[in-house]
Order: sequence, then structure tokens, then C-alpha cells
Amino acid sequence: MFTHRFNRIAAWLVALLLLATAWVLADRYLDDGGSVGLPVVQPEACDLNAGSCTAELAEGGTITLAISPRPVPMLSELQLQLVLDQQAQEVLGTHDTLELDLAGVEMFMGYQRPTLEHTGEGRYHGTTTLPICVTESMTWAATVMPAGAPDEAFAQFRFVTARDH
Repeated sequence: MFTHRFNRIAAWLVALLLLATAWVLADRYLDDGGSVGLPVVQPEACDLNAGSCTAELAEGGTITLAISPRPVPMLSELQLQLVLDQQAQEVLGTHDTLELDLAGVEMFMGYQRPTLEHTGEGRYHGTTTLPICVTESMTWAATVMPAGAPDEAFAQFRFVTARDH
């Protein structure tokens, strides 16, 4: 009697585990990159390890992000440069500060949201350090937003870092 009941419960637990695994894998591998209308620059389209990348806003204008040194290292201070062209400045307005939310795509890498200070003419500057990842490489999503307003994100840039051996 006990064995029969255990077998039925075990079958349901295995089914639930498979369903949960499918849900997690679908969320990870079918990720469209962000919110509806949020331009996402994928590493295949532009590599931040090689140079600056530009996202075109749906409302008009462009945002350009540059990270140095290159290739982008982990555990080293990074210089972050963000430039909004004239049209983007008109569409988005001028902010004293912006934030760059840096999130690991494959795994949670902690809270990373450096502040970028406005230095004039649509230019913003900041610094940060990326934590080291236990895997050989890590895909990062760098989402540009007004300070304290993640729901008003402008664009997302994705890039890959690799561990030095």
C-alpha cells in the first residue's frame, strides 16, 4: 500500500519538476531581450569589446555606449561613456544622472547599477567594476535608464566577458 502511494506521488513530483525545468529553460533561451519597445543591441550586432555600440530609439535618435578598457575585463575599473544624439536628447529630455543596470543574462551576478553623471552636450560618464564569473564567459545586459526609474529604460546593450587564464 505504501509503495503504491509513493509511486503515485513520485510520478507527480517528477512531472512537476519537468514542468518547472521547462519553464526555466524557456524563460532563459526564449528571452526576447527586454521590454516591448526597448531596443536591444545583441553582441552579434555590435561588440562592446571591440568598440562603442549604438542603439536606435523607436521615438527617434540614438544612444551610444562605450566601455573601456577593451576587451571588457572583470575585476578591473571600467570607464563608461554614454552619448545621446541631439534627437535623443529632445525625445528623452536632459537628466542630471542616468543609471546603467548591469545584469548577468545566464545567472544573477548581484546588483550592479552605476550612476552616469551628465557632463554636457548629451554626454554621460561613470565607472564600475564587474564581478568575476565562475564560468568561462558571461553575457551581460547593460540597460540605460533615468536614475531610480527602471520602468523608463531607454535601451539595452548586451556584451560578453571572458575569464583570463
